[in-house]
Amino acid sequence: MSRSKKDLHTNSVSTDEDMQKTPAGHALRMTADFSVKTPKGTLQGKAGDYIIKDRLGMVSVVEKNTFNQKYEILH
Repeated sequence: MSRSKKDLHTNSVSTDEDMQKTPAGHALRMTADFSVKTPKGTLQGKAGDYIIKDRLGMVSVVEKNTFNQKYEILH
């Protein structure tokens, strides 16, 4: 599994009129196709997609274009 670590991202919870951000957790940008085993089953992703772990410990896969629209990297 090839990856590059990103420390923390924020989730854009917004409407067209109001852009508010809330903490989402940690994310890893993957550089190769991958799969992640979770209690709910195995998630599949492609190179460039992100694995996100939210503040409650839930893991999900986010497609790279969706990630770029909803999240911002905090340095």
